Amino acid sequence: MSLKPSIAGARSTTLLYSLSAFALVSLITLGIFASNGWLPKTDPNTGKKTGWFGKELLGGSASVLATSVPLPSPTIPLSKEYIYAGSRLLAVEDSNATAVPPADLAVWRPSTGTWYVLGGEATQNVTFNWGMPGDKPVPADFDGDGRTDFSIYRPDTGYWWIWRSSDSTFYGVNFGEPCYQRGCDYPVPADFDGDGRSDNAVWRPSDATWYVIPSSTGTAYSAQWGTSADVPFPGDFDGDGRADFAVWRNSEAKFLSVDSSNSVNTRLVSVGLPNDKPALGDYDGDGKTDHAVWRPSTGTWYIRKSSTLDTIQISWGQAGDFVIQNDYDGDSVCDVAVWRPPTNAEVKEYGVWWIKHSSGIPDRIVGWGLFNDIPVPAFYRR
Repeated sequence: MSLKPSIAGARSTTLLYSLSAFALVSLITLGIFASNGWLPKTDPNTGKKTGWFGKELLGGSASVLATSVPLPSPTIPLSKEYIYAGSRLLAVEDSNATAVPPADLAVWRPSTGTWYVLGGEATQNVTFNWGMPGDKPVPADFDGDGRTDFSIYRPDTGYWWIWRSSDSTFYGVNFGEPCYQRGCDYPVPADFDGDGRSDNAVWRPSDATWYVIPSSTGTAYSAQWGTSADVPFPGDFDGDGRADFAVWRNSEAKFLSVDSSNSVNTRLVSVGLPNDKPALGDYDGDGKTDHAVWRPSTGTWYIRKSSTLDTIQISWGQAGDFVIQNDYDGDSVCDVAVWRPPTNAEVKEYGVWWIKHSSGIPDRIVGWGLFNDIPVPAFYRR
């Protein structure tokens, strides 16, 4: 008679008891750590990172927060993307758009170089360390995957640093003059060649010249448009899917652009008054950028629709707000919106997003961001 089966059974029973005991001890230990705040975590509002046993950490890379804030979940596919062009929005065709929540509410914190993206249904808030004090956030879709890439422009060196959302790799592009040479270039990333990817581009006020590296060819070119006192505001005014060179001439309250479709037709459009804030976007859904401004003194938007050439007025916002127009309801039409920053750095209060939906669904008022944050809404989570 063999005794091996009995011995094996005894060993199995002993092993089962040991594993059960280990699991119980592990659960109790995790519970103690969690209740005492000893587990690693990141504060989504202050950006403070703590490691094991509450020890504060310095720096870091990317992390995902385990909290969720509901957002509307429209099912309408997006037909165009609104990307930032030197902190201004540009409507471009987006062949990779999918039926997912529209523009994300996000801020960039200059003091730490950290991005904070508000999560949606079944998704988490995201915090991502990318940049440093003195950088300029230039979020755009450089890899053409339909998602906005975390990107910064460093004025002191003329370097772009881009984190690709498609494969989680990064690269740098030396394109722009350092500020100490002839003044600071304006970073104006946009899709100038119509290939569905944002191109690295700058506008140089010293000679009013645009410098562009098309992603389709990689061969840089330049074109003069504007004067040194203008401010660049590229947009797709002719609806050909490519960004047009355009500037805002504040002294005349006028937009001046040249069509990319033929490089000949020019547009001179007067909207608003001097010192109004340009707020370009496709407000009528016809695939063309509309000329628009926002008046801080009254909180009034003046939008000249390209489909009718009529100018409409919308009261939304107050002095001190930031214009953050974007497609927040997923209907392929730009919504008027402002971000109201906190007024006191010593008190923990949130910046407030005031969004007026073009689709007619209820307006949104959401707290997200802190004092001195820069709002950077875009499509980070597709």
